Amino acid sequence: MVNRKDPSLSKSRFSSGLQCLKRLYFECFKRDLADPITPQQQALFDGGTVVGELARARFNPGLLIDEKYFEHAKAVQHTKEAMEDDAIKTLFEAAFSFGGINIRADILTKNDEGSHDLIEVKSSTSFKPEHLPDIAIQQHVIEGLGHPIRKAGLMHIDNTYVYTGGNYDLNKLFAIDDVSDQVRNYATSDAPTHLIGMWDALELDTEPAIDIGPHCTKPYICGFYGHCHPQEPPHAVEQLPSISAKLLNNLKLIGIREISEIPTGFAGLTDRQQRVRDAVVNGKPYQSNELQSALGDVAYPIHFLDFETIGPALPLYKGTRPYRQIPFQWSIHTLDSTGNLRHMEYLHDGPDDPREMLAARMLEVLGSQGSIVVYTGFEEARIKEMADALPQHRGSLLDLCGRIFDLHKVLNAHYYHPEFHGSWSIKAVLPALVPNMSYADLDIKDGTLASLSFGQMISHETSREEKAKIRESLLAYCKRDTEAMVEIYGQLKT
Repeated sequence: MVNRKDPSLSKSRFSSGLQCLKRLYFECFKRDLADPITPQQQALFDGGTVVGELARARFNPGLLIDEKYFEHAKAVQHTKEAMEDDAIKTLFEAAFSFGGINIRADILTKNDEGSHDLIEVKSSTSFKPEHLPDIAIQQHVIEGLGHPIRKAGLMHIDNTYVYTGGNYDLNKLFAIDDVSDQVRNYATSDAPTHLIGMWDALELDTEPAIDIGPHCTKPYICGFYGHCHPQEPPHAVEQLPSISAKLLNNLKLIGIREISEIPTGFAGLTDRQQRVRDAVVNGKPYQSNELQSALGDVAYPIHFLDFETIGPALPLYKGTRPYRQIPFQWSIHTLDSTGNLRHMEYLHDGPDDPREMLAARMLEVLGSQGSIVVYTGFEEARIKEMADALPQHRGSLLDLCGRIFDLHKVLNAHYYHPEFHGSWSIKAVLPALVPNMSYADLDIKDGTLASLSFGQMISHETSREEKAKIRESLLAYCKRDTEAMVEIYGQLKT
């Protein structure tokens, strides 16, 4: 039996319960089982905090209920007193408790009708289905306390906003979607039913018996993913590419949890899934007859190109939009027909827009001859965006697109190694094809961390010594990406 205090719900716990009742149970009683928060996750949280603070500025003047989350009773009392003050029209982080549910409302404003308007702030660029329960449970609580809500809205980033420098134009940076009807329907019909299920689950002496499945990562990856997936088989059926919930359930219903257990001729697999199944069962890579022909489209000198980018919610450079991916670094390995390999690199290290210098240097290195090998269509998309932003280089940049060869696309269509474990990402492909090469020895191991590190490197608050250290780590990471492409291409050609 679990030794515990009576649990309370919150808007985040309510959303967790909708995803998985086991997740809700763990969040209430077994937080120590949670996966560690990664730097990437923490950056998302921090970014959301900054967006929330800017959103408040659009509704000033207002009163911030500034008690910490663990001071909820004080925050509730502070909110009660503020709502009784006719001079205060807007509250930020207003706190309420009703029916065992504790919530903080991002923005709550009094209107001329004697009711309130509720606004939830998200750093996304649009309203999403998973936002609805979040807002609805707040309305359920606030109206349960006798405070009618006239309108409910979602305030989000408007990705059509173009930054012109200086302070952000908050009326253009943010958009507010009126979701009053959806929220009211959910709050009055769906929420009470879901709450009954959640309270029933929290009455159990142990966590609900819920199997792992697609819900573990939808709409968000569960904070207890590692705990619930401790000893997955090396080739779990979840690794089948684009597996549907229906197929996954059908396999599990007949006791199949590993790809190698799928019988020959099993109905329901796509051609791609069948190739993966056969490669795992045979213990040998799948290679189509067209692979070498596809690789033969590459022309010397071969330029292996990789970008690192930054795409902040709040644009940094004039003429850019929220979340627009801005390249700040590239690595290019060039292989000539004699086997000679040369490496060139560029990393912007100032606070100004990196694209002009980055593009100019890249065009010099790539010249006008040879294929440009990339991994996925990411680089081509960034080149086209730079062509739009840099009219002086537009023609030259667009010319590059005609020379691009997507190695990922070729691999995806023509090759599968059992050790890919269902993924054709470069970090899955590299150790399978080139066992002596990986990203394990690097300080920066993925693009998200590279983006965060660049932001830290250009910050005026970062010391010179730390800037130098970050610079070396960024150069090493981007270089490894193009080295990896060189090696993967070489292995496939043999």
